Amino acid sequence: MIDFSTIYKYSIAFSLAVGTFISSCGTEKKSEVQQNRISRPGEYVGYSEAIYAEEYDISSQYVEMRDGVKLAVDIYRPKDKKTGEVIDTPLPVLWMHTPYNRRYSGDTEEKLTVDCYAGTASELVKYGYVVATVDFRGLYGSFGHNEGFNRGEWVGPARNDAYDITEWLAVQPWSDGNIGMWGCSATGGSQMQAATTAPPHLKAMFPMSFDFDTYAFRVPGGIGNPSRWPQPDDGLTSQQRRDRWAATVDGDEDSTLLKAAIKQHEGTIESAGYVPFRDGYSDELTDEASKQWWVKSSPSTYLDKINQSGIAMYMAVNWDEGYTKHGPYFAFNNITNPTKIIMGPGVHCDWFTAQDLTGFDILVEELRFFDYWLKGIDNGIMDEDPVYYFTYNAPKGEEWQTSQEWPLPEEKRVKYYLGEGSIATIQPTDGGQDETRVNYDFKPGTNGKGAIVYETEALSEDVQVTGHPEMSLWISSTATDGDFVATIQDVAPDGSVSSYHIQGQLRASMRKQAEAPYNNLGLPYHSSNTSDEKLLVPGQPTLLEFPILPISMVFKTGHKIQLAISFAGRGTPKIEPAPKVTIYRDAEHPSYLVLPIIE
Repeated sequence: MIDFSTIYKYSIAFSLAVGTFISSCGTEKKSEVQQNRISRPGEYVGYSEAIYAEEYDISSQYVEMRDGVKLAVDIYRPKDKKTGEVIDTPLPVLWMHTPYNRRYSGDTEEKLTVDCYAGTASELVKYGYVVATVDFRGLYGSFGHNEGFNRGEWVGPARNDAYDITEWLAVQPWSDGNIGMWGCSATGGSQMQAATTAPPHLKAMFPMSFDFDTYAFRVPGGIGNPSRWPQPDDGLTSQQRRDRWAATVDGDEDSTLLKAAIKQHEGTIESAGYVPFRDGYSDELTDEASKQWWVKSSPSTYLDKINQSGIAMYMAVNWDEGYTKHGPYFAFNNITNPTKIIMGPGVHCDWFTAQDLTGFDILVEELRFFDYWLKGIDNGIMDEDPVYYFTYNAPKGEEWQTSQEWPLPEEKRVKYYLGEGSIATIQPTDGGQDETRVNYDFKPGTNGKGAIVYETEALSEDVQVTGHPEMSLWISSTATDGDFVATIQDVAPDGSVSSYHIQGQLRASMRKQAEAPYNNLGLPYHSSNTSDEKLLVPGQPTLLEFPILPISMVFKTGHKIQLAISFAGRGTPKIEPAPKVTIYRDAEHPSYLVLPIIE
C-alpha cells in the first residue's frame, strides 16, 4: 500500500487554508472574500473553511448487519479548536469500506489508514466532516466469513453490508444524514458495489481506479493469472497474517470480541481461483449465487440499479497504471447519474505525482465535490466540463485540459500501418511478413527483448495522442493458440524509451468479437465466453483486433512512436516447443495500429 501521509500532510495548506485566514478577518473582509471566491479544478478559496482543530477524535465499535454479523467501524470526528472537545453538531459523513485494514496502513500501528490511503479523508475532518472506515466482513476486526478477499463484498450476504452501514451512519446523532464514500482500487470498487444496492442516504462518492467490467480488468484479452494472491512465505496463511494486525474496538480491552471475530475467519477463501471465461464458474467459492464470478462481481452487470440510484460520482484514474485504468472511462460513459472524471499522471492510486508536477491536489477536488453534494454549497463544480485530464509532455501550464466528452470529440483516428520495422500512415506497397520464435521471458513494457519492434521515423512535429488506441494484427502460428501483446512507447533521440502502460493484449483463441452489453466506446469487444473459444489453425493467417489502454501524451519533435509486439503477458502459459509466430503486413493482410490524434 502506498504511504501518502508525508505527501499529503500539508497538501491543502495554501488553496484551502487561505480561505480560512481571510475569512477570519471580520465582516468587511468576508464581503471581499465573497467577491474573490475561487472554485475550479485544484483551487478552492472562500467557500469552505477549516473551522475545527487539526487533531480529531477516534472511536470504534461494532455495528450489526441485517443477518446478525457485526462489522468493525472506526469513527473520526472533529474537535473544537479552543476547547478540544468533540463536536456534537450533526455533520455529513464520508466512509470507506475496506479489505485492507480499517485502522492501520500496512503492517504497522504507527500510521492510520485515514492519514495514508489515497484520498486521505482525515484531512477533511477539520472542514466539518465525520469520517468512518469499516473492515469487510470476515477480515481484520470484523466478524463473519470472507470469500474473494478484496472483492469479498460481492459474495452472498456481504453485498448488503454497504447498504446497512450507510443507513446506520445516517441516523447517528453526530450525522446529518448526508453520506458520501471515498477510496481507491478495491475501496473504489466497494463504492461501486454500494451503488448497486442504492442506499437512500448515499448521496455522493469519489471512486478512484476501480473496475467496471471485472473480466476486462482481471483477465484482459482472455489472459489472466491462475492465482492472484500467492501465500506469504512466513508459514502463515494470508488470513492469519491479516489477523495479526486486526484492531480491537473500544471496550474490548482484553480482545475477547476480536478473538471471537478471528475465530469466524477460519475457512476464508482467498480467491475465486482461475476462471478463464467470462461466463465461467468458480470452483473455489461456496456461495452458489456468486459462482459465476465475473458476472456477479462486475458493476456493469448492475447498470440499471446504479443509474436508478442517482448517486453522484467523481471518478479518478491515473495514466501510468495497468489494467485498473480500464474501468472509469467506461463507467463515465455508461452511468447516467451526475458524474465527473479526472485523469492524472502517476501510477495506481498515486496522486502525489500530479502534485509534484503541477501542484494539483486531489483533496481539493474531494472537498469541492462533497461540499456541493453533501453540504449544498453552490461552488459551481457541476457547471464545469465533466472531463479533466492531464497530458504528458504538454507545454508547461497547459498540462491540464477540460472537455465535455470522453473520448475527445475532436480526436481523429489515424491508422499507422506496419512496415519493415516501421509504422507509418501510408500503407507500404511491398508488404511482407515478420517471423520469430516466441520468447516467454519477455516482460511487456521493456524495450526490445523478445518483441518485434516497429517505429515511426523521427517526428517532424509534435504529435498528441489522447484517447483509446486499438490494434488490428494479422498473425499465424505453428501452435493452436498464443498470447499477443501490443505496447506503445516513446523513443527519445538518445534512444531512451518511456511508456505509461499504453498496452493491449489478446489470447488468439478468444478473438471472437461480439456486441458489447454496454457502451464500449466503439472499441473491439470480446465476449470471451466458454463457447467463443476458437483455436488457431497452424499456419493460417488470422486477424486479431483488440483495444489498447488509453493515454494522453505528446510525442515530441525528434522522438519516435514505437510499437512493440510480444507474445507473453502476465498469465501466459508456456508452450513447448516454443512456437514460431508470423506477423503479416501485406495488402491482403494489412496490420495497423489506430491512434487517436488531436490536431
